[in-house]
Parts: sequence; C-alpha cells; structure tokens
Amino acid sequence: MSPDPSGVVTTEPGSPPVDDPPGPPPAASAPAPRPKRLRAFLIGLVLAAVLAVVLFVGLGTTSSTGPGTGGVVPVGSSAPDFTLPSVVGGTPVTLHRLGVDRHHPVVLNFFASWCVPCQKETPLFGATASAEQARGSVIQFVGVDAQDPPADAIPFIHQSGVTYPVGQDADLSVTANVYGLNAEPNTFFIDESGTVVGHIIGPVSKAELDAWIHRLTGAG
Repeated sequence: MSPDPSGVVTTEPGSPPVDDPPGPPPAASAPAPRPKRLRAFLIGLVLAAVLAVVLFVGLGTTSSTGPGTGGVVPVGSSAPDFTLPSVVGGTPVTLHRLGVDRHHPVVLNFFASWCVPCQKETPLFGATASAEQARGSVIQFVGVDAQDPPADAIPFIHQSGVTYPVGQDADLSVTANVYGLNAEPNTFFIDESGTVVGHIIGPVSKAELDAWIHRLTGAG
C-alpha cells in the first residue's frame, strides 16, 4: 500500500484490506418514561377530578354568598322587602305588605320543584300553613319559587297543598341578589317587626317548623 501523488491511498496486490475509518458513535436513545412517575401523574389526575366533583356537589347543596350582596341576609337584620309576580297569577307577592305592614310574623321559604329536598318539605309547609290559618293564627307563610318554569311550578304548588302567596323568581333577582342564596331550600323566620330571627339552610323538619311557629306567635 502506497500513496499516489494525489494523496489517495492505494492498495497493492497482496496487501491486507484497509478498514474504513470509524464513524461517529451511535446517538444515545432517550430514556423510557419511568413507570412510577407515570403512575403518580395518573393518580394526581384522578384525585383532582374527584376534588372537582366534591366541590361542585358541595356548592350545589349548601348556601353561601350570592352575587351582588356580599353574603346571606344575617339573623338580626331587617328582612329585605321585595315584590315578585305571583306564580299562579293575580296579586303580586310583596313581603312587607304581607308581613310587617300587618304586624304579622312571616315564614319565608325559598324552594323549587326541581329541588329534591323541597319535594318533601313543601307539602309540610302547605299542610302547616293551612292548619295555622284554620286556627286563626297570625303567622304568614310566603314562598319564593326560584328559577322554575311555571309549567313545572304550578302543578308542584297545587300537589303540595300550598295556598299561601308564592312569588316567581325566574332570574334569581331576589333569591341570589337580595337574599344571597345559591341553593334551595332555605327558610327565614321573620318577626312582626320585620327582623330576621332565624334561618335554616336545607329542609326544615316538622319539629323545627312547629317550634319556630310557637316562638313567632308566642303560643304555648
């Protein structure tokens, strides 16, 4: 083997073959993802999804602040007045006209036909209100039907035996913006001077309702 004048190496007969010069080393392959890291990532996703569901359900079943108010109407404050169209038609429902203007204590109940706890509570309110009226009680029941189509609300009210005034709050202007509520049912107990003396979040039991009526009316 000898170089020719051009610098190219030639191989003479009988000479051993010349190996090609070594090429660049092969590129290192990317490490495979670690199973432990992937498993931890998937567990984190599942936990985040569960937490989101819990928060969503919780907000849908509890009462807290409503838009434009900064909070739920507190016990000890004056009950805000409102006027709403009647669900069943006729005279508009005005809180103060039914309560403080007549020196009557009020049970003010926020409900909806699509609210599952309301489907048990509303018939209790209807029966109690009728019984109180029959015995000449001064207690006044007032309902606010929240974001409920009349086609659903009217049959529900009749089937529940409700005969007291019920206002239609289609846009939540009273439920959320005035009283600061974001769930049903909610019930406020208002004395004859128009002061909120009690508030129950969620369904009211018969024992609770009877106790509040006795307190508001001064009965036994």
